[in-house]
Amino acid sequence: MQTSELRRILSLAKAALGASRSVGQYLVRGEADATSWRACLDLHCRTNGRSTEILNSVMQKLRPEPAPIRPFDSLLGNFHPERVGAIADQIRRDGYYVFETRVPDAICDEIATAARSIKARVGRDPDGQPRMAAFDPENPVERVYDILETDSWQIPAYQRIIADPVFVNVSQAYLGAASALKQVNLWWSSAIGGAPDKDHDHAAQMFHFDYDPAPRWLKFFVYVTDVTEENGPHTYVRGSHRLRQEKLREIMARGYVRISDPEIAGVFGRDNVVELAGPKGTVLAVDTMGFHKGKPPISGYRLLAQLEYASPLFVQSASNPLPMPSNASPELLATRNAYPWAFKRFPLPA
Repeated sequence: MQTSELRRILSLAKAALGASRSVGQYLVRGEADATSWRACLDLHCRTNGRSTEILNSVMQKLRPEPAPIRPFDSLLGNFHPERVGAIADQIRRDGYYVFETRVPDAICDEIATAARSIKARVGRDPDGQPRMAAFDPENPVERVYDILETDSWQIPAYQRIIADPVFVNVSQAYLGAASALKQVNLWWSSAIGGAPDKDHDHAAQMFHFDYDPAPRWLKFFVYVTDVTEENGPHTYVRGSHRLRQEKLREIMARGYVRISDPEIAGVFGRDNVVELAGPKGTVLAVDTMGFHKGKPPISGYRLLAQLEYASPLFVQSASNPLPMPSNASPELLATRNAYPWAFKRFPLPA
């Protein structure tokens, strides 16, 4: 056996051992550590997603069944089990869903006004010294301004979105298990040269897949400001969320890397690369296991809210709780009482 082949086998065995260890860590501590998570990711890429299918099958035996879906009212309208099921089916087919109704303008405007006065983390360079500054739409200095999660929770209008039962119900219907809110995010994207940072794409403006909340998750994006084709629409590759596609094997084997637009179009066809622009209040449900990116804004800016539901909370949960804010609205507290498992990471303040 050649040395290179032996090294490949040993490396694969090491990744498999680390991925197996992640299950034990979840059972004992309630989450896998960063080293085991990286092993899961490595194995996912090496097996073209097969290992994640196996991990999900194991987790299915450990996670609780979803609660029955009953009719409920939402900022996005009235929902019944059949409608929620149809949304979940469309996500399974395409990897995403655009809700027909939008979050009211007044809520979006209140979030945007509050976000402009909050100091955000400027840029996403993990090796750089973090700098905090309020976003100035007239003078942006970085592509992304991330508002800290603790600050996002303090915005009353954002609490109304977090409290909306549509997110936990749709995620449970899609994941087929009780789902929990992993995190909420709020960030500005600005036009800097109209092109992604190809050398250090921390702004996620080149095609990639997510793996941070493995093994199963669903993300919801809310456009807090108007999003046109010029200021950064979420761009998704229809059908790319399905695992073990042979046409993806070579790309996946490269690891957790960014992929160029021409290569994605060559593999999936340009018709399946969908730019999801929309006015403020537009809500997307997206399985970000599929390839996606934030199209680099060429003018203006975008404010995006994100809610991420996972089943189960496999990484960065038990060791990173975030108490509910002291100014939690009655609507938020009522939703937490109705779906306590969904807010496991967010205990009531002592």
